[in-house]
Amino acid sequence: MRIISIKKGFASDHSSTSYEFLAVDKALGKEEKAEVASLSRRTDPTSRRVSFVYHVDGYDIPGGWECLMGKYYDVMYREDYDWWTLALAFNTTQEQIQELRKYEFCGDDDLGVTAESHGKRIILSIHCRIDRAYMHDSYDDEYEEDEEENDEEGTAFYAEDELLNLLVQVRQQIVNGDYRTLYTVWEKYGDCDSGDEDEFGIPIPQDKKVGKNIVEQFRNMLE
Repeated sequence: MRIISIKKGFASDHSSTSYEFLAVDKALGKEEKAEVASLSRRTDPTSRRVSFVYHVDGYDIPGGWECLMGKYYDVMYREDYDWWTLALAFNTTQEQIQELRKYEFCGDDDLGVTAESHGKRIILSIHCRIDRAYMHDSYDDEYEEDEEENDEEGTAFYAEDELLNLLVQVRQQIVNGDYRTLYTVWEKYGDCDSGDEDEFGIPIPQDKKVGKNIVEQFRNMLE
């Protein structure tokens, strides 16, 4: 692994909107990085990652973050005044897109899951709140700006950012047809005790030992 630079991970304050994007399946080339860099004078994308921070209301990524997920990046997290959006994108079949849409719901304060497809590509958005203690732990240490290849099955990429790395693992589970993490969002923000599960048609995924630690870590992170 070649380290390009080392810097502190950002943690947005209560008056800013912050983004972290990661390309998992394919690194960005020179022209692609230039296009991303053109969106903000203060951002400096690597072949895998880019950050955006906006401190003034009304300023945001030109064209929206969804465009970047549709073209270049596979996982993202966004914090806006303590409200979080976790996004996962990948190419898949129409059959799986229909399965994933069954996990869409909008709970109190618009917390929940949305699934938008663009041809063969789906973008899953998890709107949530995250335990602040989890994020403090994530940013205690310095992280390496470059990336490291991982030979473990189902995990082709590892990022030195705790939340990005967790989202990479969650994404891989979903790609493989394991939707337990999506169901944890329903358990947290859906009205599971009022019969709304039938109304929304939220399927209960099969429980399994494989990957259970990822599901529990994700569940414990949600506030």
